[in-house]
Amino acid sequence: MIQNPFLQLFIAFAFLLQPGNLFAQKVGLVLSGGGVRGMAHIGVIKALEENNIPIDYITGTSAGALVGSMYANGKTPQQMEELVLSNSFRDRATGIIDEEFDFYFQKKETDAAWITIKFGYDSLVHTRLPGSITNSAAVDFALMEGLAQAAAKANYNFDSLFVPYRCVAADIVSRREFIFSSGDLGQAVRSSMAFPLYFSPVFIENKILFDGGIYNNFPVNVMNETFHPDIIIGVNAGGDPEVPSDDNVLSQVKSIIIPDRNYSLPHPDDILISPGISSFGVFEFSEIKAAIDSGYVATMRKMDHIKKIIRERRNVDELNKKRQAFTENYVPVIIDKVNVSGLRKDQAEYVKKVINPENKRISIAELKKSFFKLAADDNVRYIFPSLEFNPSSGYYDLNLQMKQEKDLRVDFGGNFSSKPINQAFVGFQYNIWGKQSLRMTANSYFGKLYSSGKAALRLDARGKVPFYIEPEFTINQYDYFKSNSTFFEDVKPSYLVLEDESYGINIGIPVRNKSKFIAEGSIINIRNKYYQTRDFLTSDTTDQTNYTGYTLAFNFERSTLNRKMYASKGTYFTVRGRFVEGEEKTIPGSTSLVRDTVSRFSNWFQLRLMYDNYFGSFGPVKLGFFTDMFFSSQPFFANYTATILSVPAFEPIPESHTLFLPQFRAYNYFGTGLKGILQIKSNFDLRTEGYVFQPLQEVLNNPLTGKASFGEALQKRFFMATGAIVFHSPVGPVSISVNYYDEREKPFSFLFHFGYILFNKGALE
Repeated sequence: MIQNPFLQLFIAFAFLLQPGNLFAQKVGLVLSGGGVRGMAHIGVIKALEENNIPIDYITGTSAGALVGSMYANGKTPQQMEELVLSNSFRDRATGIIDEEFDFYFQKKETDAAWITIKFGYDSLVHTRLPGSITNSAAVDFALMEGLAQAAAKANYNFDSLFVPYRCVAADIVSRREFIFSSGDLGQAVRSSMAFPLYFSPVFIENKILFDGGIYNNFPVNVMNETFHPDIIIGVNAGGDPEVPSDDNVLSQVKSIIIPDRNYSLPHPDDILISPGISSFGVFEFSEIKAAIDSGYVATMRKMDHIKKIIRERRNVDELNKKRQAFTENYVPVIIDKVNVSGLRKDQAEYVKKVINPENKRISIAELKKSFFKLAADDNVRYIFPSLEFNPSSGYYDLNLQMKQEKDLRVDFGGNFSSKPINQAFVGFQYNIWGKQSLRMTANSYFGKLYSSGKAALRLDARGKVPFYIEPEFTINQYDYFKSNSTFFEDVKPSYLVLEDESYGINIGIPVRNKSKFIAEGSIINIRNKYYQTRDFLTSDTTDQTNYTGYTLAFNFERSTLNRKMYASKGTYFTVRGRFVEGEEKTIPGSTSLVRDTVSRFSNWFQLRLMYDNYFGSFGPVKLGFFTDMFFSSQPFFANYTATILSVPAFEPIPESHTLFLPQFRAYNYFGTGLKGILQIKSNFDLRTEGYVFQPLQEVLNNPLTGKASFGEALQKRFFMATGAIVFHSPVGPVSISVNYYDEREKPFSFLFHFGYILFNKGALE
């Protein structure tokens, strides 16, 4: 030990003169909110790391909280950039569920609904409108999956992350900022970015947490008071205030709840970086790369000044060694226990059967599939997942904070058109949720062309192999006589009224996430009224054909289409097999060539395959392909009209569902076509579609006998086409189209419609 006090003083002074000690500085990085603009923070961090500028602490709000958490989690700027530029990131941010995890089994049959209003069982007055326009399930799961291991490694203390970290949310109950310094990292970040109306809030104890930008969009005070750094680098990614537009609710909300903030810094040597991102919309996800680049450029422009103020340097190689040391001993996510809060005990049991039907330890990949099944459940209004490492077991506990959906929902919709095919739609659904799920549904369509009513009761059983049992009743009526005149043409059609009833039961099971298999059995009653000539008087009576019997069927169905009508992405595939047996009874009317009543039994098999695929994308241009094949052993009915009415139709374009086109009906046929879609904007398309219909044998009418007969095999084929402008409004499509149908008296037609041209399934569909 050195005894000389002068020598001790000399050594101490020499130690202080070492560059690493004389200029040792702690640097705090403050990241503002800003939505897509906030991705500029990645460019800032990239520039700082490339120039060996240290980052000792991070505080962030909203987008700044997200970027800051990724860095505090040990990700490099390159890894962060790759993540936010991926399609999966954009899909999560916009509420799109990866088609691999979109649980088709839970989805309702498509209908013409525009809007849904939900009610509680205790009140039909207090309605609940949607709390957000974006489904946050994908974001919630991604944050949990991406940050759970880092939080566990830090023992849920944000000071022990790769870089000490804080983020800010807004507690709207106490009306002040809420600072996260510990706990679940994913929950903290999600709270900070819960922009009102865009994402649902996060509920913690008695707090309702929204986007931190409401009270503190630039948390420099948190940095200064918590970490006391020597130098603060602040990044203003809020940009200039957005001027709210009259058609953008989110921009209006932003202007109301997030007033202009002061982006000043407390010390004279602190550094403010303001990337040039004001031209980017807060939710303009196509500009993420430009925002990153703007952050990088703005930082590099100030780099000489930054290096003069900050003398400390941190070698990237040393930094990466520190990263590796932080991330290399992550505990793999294996889930041992599931905890459910916010629901009754029997409902929690239902949830656990969905999440872990075999009651075993599960991986994060296994959890992901079951989580999105649960998120798609009609009974679930809110689900927030978090993982907590349990040192005593050595595994993770999954905590699910949940809220039950309202019991009753009412749907309103329909279609308004330039032709008399207008229809209104109303639907009802009532849920009873316990250990199993019971769903009671009913709907009604009413209009000139089409009227229908349907009621069903679906019981969902959860377990290792989930399934549902669904008794249902449907009645349909098509009146082609009333709907065949338009504002632009006056064609006198044959009188055709088609009615069918079915009373049956369906049993369904999922086939992976995107498909389902349904077996059904029904009692059917089909009643058709018609004239076999256009020359009839009001005093004439119609022919009537009734078919009463039963049908057994199976249906395999897979769908990832992005819309109910006018889809532009995904695929749809179905194989349907059916056996039909019953009695036909045809009673001739006053204009019939056949005078005797016909009564006979018949049975047949039929098989249908349909495939719709949007397979190509070349910038704004997308291509699609559609095929419909049908095979049947059905015999002829008593006359041609009765026969052709019972034959399935090729109807690939919306208007074709509203027309009776005999040339596009056959017992056995192949129909196919191509689609071209020019996407002008995300909600505005130009579409062209062309199809060829090839019957194996055309069904012909013998004018002398009124009976049906087959034409020569493959002798004729028919063409159908459409060109349409489609606007996808928040409640439904608006379309103007010109359509062409081969061998029709007037082959071209014009159609304007707003809403959905969709119907309940028929007895033999």
